[in-house]
Amino acid sequence: MTRLPAFLTMMLGLMLAATCLLWPAEAKASVTCSFTSGSIAFGSSSTATGSIGYSCTGNDLLGTSFTLCSTLGTPSAGTPSLPQMISGINQLGFNLYTDSARTQLWANPTVISKAISIPGTLFSTTVTGTIPFYGTIPAGQSPVSGNYSATFSGTVLGVLVSGSCNQSYSNLFTLFFYTGASSSLPATATIVNACTVTSSSALALGTVSAAASGVSGSTSISINCSSGTAYHVGLSPSNGNTAGLGALSGTGINTDKPTYQLRSVSSAGPVWGNTATASSVGNGVAGTGTGSAQTLTAYATLPSANFTPDSYSDTVTVNVNF
Repeated sequence: MTRLPAFLTMMLGLMLAATCLLWPAEAKASVTCSFTSGSIAFGSSSTATGSIGYSCTGNDLLGTSFTLCSTLGTPSAGTPSLPQMISGINQLGFNLYTDSARTQLWANPTVISKAISIPGTLFSTTVTGTIPFYGTIPAGQSPVSGNYSATFSGTVLGVLVSGSCNQSYSNLFTLFFYTGASSSLPATATIVNACTVTSSSALALGTVSAAASGVSGSTSISINCSSGTAYHVGLSPSNGNTAGLGALSGTGINTDKPTYQLRSVSSAGPVWGNTATASSVGNGVAGTGTGSAQTLTAYATLPSANFTPDSYSDTVTVNVNF
């Protein structure tokens, strides 16, 4: 049997070794994502839009596509279905949703998600962006004014696989490796003192004889102030009289001005004028808001109806000071 020279054997061995070094290795996709931001701020509104900010870095030469997801952590107060923001000893319930129509509650294990594509390059590539979510403060609460806050600890930024949001994931078959993050997600709201006022009807003195005296009437005023809000209500006739002494006006060329007096208790009670301020009740009426409508009754008395027969009227402004 013919033997190859020793130097030829060594040459062949070197060629085989070189061939092994140049053989292409199988691609490996490694992705690392981190939180860059995340919060929802209602301000003084009952609805808000929040977002999860992300930064994802990949190193796949061919590029990588996957679905980024987030699961909400544990609320600092309340329950997953109705978390609560806190201001001192006061509570304010709210909800988070995955959709802008606010029909799908966002509570673990429900996820918000976004399709991510990282282009392939020779070096690592980073993509950034946000995933939106939505919030609502349900009606029917009576919170006192203040700054409210909550946190969701352990909120996960992960990769969505078979409906599950995984903070870390590896698949040896596809050679995909993912590393995510967890963080605390804050929620904030500000409840400010606020009041609304409506009157159910005009303060009517009715149809009376010109010989009548001591005519009186009343009407209801509805005040709705946020819970705990102290308010003082003043009444101002169109002539600006701060003691609640107004004058009715007739129609056409009629110049008669029947005078009337606004009162806070009854036709013989204290006058109701307009010296009230935010810090002083003056000659007005005081109250404290509950978050629901409260009814006040305003009275007017007309000492004499001895004027030209006509339809008389005036406009009274209700001033709520808080």
